[in-house]
Amino acid sequence: MNVRERADCAMNGEKGIYNGFLSGNALKIIACITMLIDHVGWILLPDVLVLRMIGRISMPLFAFTFGEGCAYTRNRAKHFALVLLCGVATSLVMSFAMDRIYANILITFSLSCLVIYALDGLKRYAYMRQIRAAVLCAAALLCALGAAVWLCCFSPVYVDYGIAGVLLPACVRLTDFRRPGQEGPTALYNPAVVWLLFTLDLVALSVTLGTVQLFCLFSLPLLFAYSGRRGRYKLKALFYAFYPAHLAVLAGIYLVLHPDYLAALF
Repeated sequence: MNVRERADCAMNGEKGIYNGFLSGNALKIIACITMLIDHVGWILLPDVLVLRMIGRISMPLFAFTFGEGCAYTRNRAKHFALVLLCGVATSLVMSFAMDRIYANILITFSLSCLVIYALDGLKRYAYMRQIRAAVLCAAALLCALGAAVWLCCFSPVYVDYGIAGVLLPACVRLTDFRRPGQEGPTALYNPAVVWLLFTLDLVALSVTLGTVQLFCLFSLPLLFAYSGRRGRYKLKALFYAFYPAHLAVLAGIYLVLHPDYLAALF
C-alpha cells in the first residue's frame, strides 16, 4: 500500500486499528480551542490558573495527530521543511519577546519528524533486506536522537516540552512493524500498546514539567475515542496557519493593553 492509498484509508477508516468516533480533524479542532484558552491564560490572564490547566489538553492531541499524520505524508521533505520553517519563524519572534532562546512546539515536532522518518525508513528497508539503506537509516535515527537529546538537555535553547515532547509523536508508530502492504492491528501494533507507550511518555513529561502539566492526562479519554479517520476535509494548512495567527492576535491585544512593554524591549 503506497502513501496515497494509506491516506485514503485514513480518511475512510478502512482496516485501521482504531474504532472510536472522533476523527483526526475533530481532535485537532479541540486541540486548537484548548491551545487558544491556554495562551489566553499565558499572555493575557496569567493569574487565572484554570486556563492553563485546560490548555494542557492541547499538546497531547497535537502530538498524537502529528505522529499519525507523519505516516500518511506524501512529501516528507516538504512536510519537515514546513514544520521547521514555521517553527523557526515563530520561535525567533517569541525569543525576542521572552528575552531568551526559545524553541516552540513546532521545533519540537520538527525533531519528532526526523526521529519518525528515520525509524520508518529503518523498518521499511530492513523488511526489504536492503542492508545498506537500513544501516544509513539507523545512523540517521541515532543522529536525530542525539541531536534531540543535546538540544533539549544540554544546549542553551529552551525546547518546548523537552525530550519527552520530541518522543511523544514517535510513540504512535513506534511498534508498527507491519510488512509493506499489511493492514490491521498486530500483537505489537494495536490500540492497547499505542496507548500504553503514549501514556507512559505523557506521565514522564508531566513529572518533568510540574504539577499543572498533569492535567494533560485529561486528553487521554479524547484520544481513546479516535476513529482512525482523518475527516472529510484536508485542513492541515488551516491548522498550521492557526498557530502563528492566534499568537499574533493575542500579542497585539497584549501590546494594546500594555503599551509600555514594547518600549521597554528597546
